[in-house]
Amino acid sequence: MSNGSHSTDAPPQGDSRPPPTSLARRIVFLAGSAFLSIAALLIAADYYPRGNPHAHFQSGSACPKCHLMARGAPDTGRFSTDADEFCIGCHKKESLGISHPRNVRPSNRFWKMKVPGDFRLDDDGRIMCLTCHTAHGPHISTIRAFPKQKPVSTNSTGGPYFKTIFLRKSSPDKGWQPLCSGCHEEM
Repeated sequence: MSNGSHSTDAPPQGDSRPPPTSLARRIVFLAGSAFLSIAALLIAADYYPRGNPHAHFQSGSACPKCHLMARGAPDTGRFSTDADEFCIGCHKKESLGISHPRNVRPSNRFWKMKVPGDFRLDDDGRIMCLTCHTAHGPHISTIRAFPKQKPVSTNSTGGPYFKTIFLRKSSPDKGWQPLCSGCHEEM
């Protein structure tokens, strides 16, 4: 600058200090703020692993991922044929271990099996994750889902507490047998 003043972006001549790093400071500030904001939201939402891993189902925007919509509202009795894809987004197939076959129509196969009404099928009549599991409901319970189930640690009093595994039916003495017996002969 010809009038002898100097720019605010560069140090005055003779000053050995490095130029201000306002951009770097802003980036660090924004990154730190984002981290703290996300951490605060997760704690406030009591998000998994501390809380319910299915807490995101409380948001109305999640409904169409599993339920079919009717007149702008979720039809809680009807499930999309793509509902399993939403489940598999978090619960990878490789980590499920032994699992019931999905995408089969019990009315066509397995001796014309009848599925109880409280065990949901997708809109095409096929078995899906939500046939045996429920996405809504308690994450922990004071009742075991199966006989040798170990308790989980929680911040709650009144335990011990056990993961429900979101099963539609289970028994602390018989495990999954009440669930399986819903469709299959007594085991």
